[in-house]
Amino acid sequence: MKQALIIIDMQNGFLNPQSPLCIKGARATVPACARVIAACRRAGVPVIFVNRAYRADGSDVELTRRQVWAGGGKPLTPGSTGPISVENPPEFGAEETDYIIVKPRYSAFFQTSLDLLLRRLGVDTVILTGTTTPNCIRTTCYDAISLDYQAVVLEDCCSSNTEEIQRANMADMGNVGAEVCSSASFLRTLDGGSLAIRTAVEDDLDRCTEIERACFPREQAASREAIRDRIAVYGNHFLAGELDGQIIGYAMGPVIRQEYIADEMFGDTGCHDEAAPWQSVFSLAVHPDWQGRGYGRELLNALIAQARREGRKGVTLTCLERKAAYYAGFGFENRGVSQSVHGGAVWYDMTLIC
Repeated sequence: MKQALIIIDMQNGFLNPQSPLCIKGARATVPACARVIAACRRAGVPVIFVNRAYRADGSDVELTRRQVWAGGGKPLTPGSTGPISVENPPEFGAEETDYIIVKPRYSAFFQTSLDLLLRRLGVDTVILTGTTTPNCIRTTCYDAISLDYQAVVLEDCCSSNTEEIQRANMADMGNVGAEVCSSASFLRTLDGGSLAIRTAVEDDLDRCTEIERACFPREQAASREAIRDRIAVYGNHFLAGELDGQIIGYAMGPVIRQEYIADEMFGDTGCHDEAAPWQSVFSLAVHPDWQGRGYGRELLNALIAQARREGRKGVTLTCLERKAAYYAGFGFENRGVSQSVHGGAVWYDMTLIC
């Protein structure tokens, strides 16, 4: 069996509530989709983004959508920005190995090169994710089956405008032969398993200390005592990534009252306020033995997703200049040189608005 992951229409124009084409349940599926994308990249499963884009004059917009499209700012056209743009969520990142296909209608196969690409790659099984379930996912599923591909639909990575529509269409696809399953179930089938992300506990102290020392210079690394105190005071904001029973990295930081991190906060757990608006990131660390596989992205995405669930205003961090582009890929904006002099380095403040 050779699989390929297909991500359909996960673009700002369908995800942002300010867009006239927004699908109500789509934004909530971004974290699950991001985890699957990262895992497939690690496992060598081809990742194919199938996006929608329209000509600026609207000549290729569906008849049934043309009026809404024209009256809503002409979303998903070249050069469109903000909530109506063609861009994919920053949580997904981008890799040179990804494929991008633009489709003119609902099905990812309709008048596109997808079938040719899949056959050239030797793929016989398509993993379907994206939006919307009754239109783009369902038509792609039916076309895949018609073309003799095995179709797997990840239920929590797809979305509809209502739960009733979602359930009915999943049932229909299952009835015609598609495999409908959760992303967690799918991830367990990939070689090497998937990263389990959980809150850190006291028993994790030694391993977390080991990772901190392996990832940061001595003058920047948190001490064992500092890590112990952080787990004790704001352990629910200390997310550890576990692979095959071993912690391989973590993302953590207190919830703070101000937009930017101050140096005194690193040694004072009293800066944490569960009712405050900003989720900070004190450390994003992956043990060197496990770096370069997307685990850091999964951990930070999980912390960002938690901040959104909790209604935070945003996420804030400081980073070295060479890492600014990496965090920009998540949607963080560079606010300039920080007042921090932690470890004698020059830091930059970066914030992401939830």
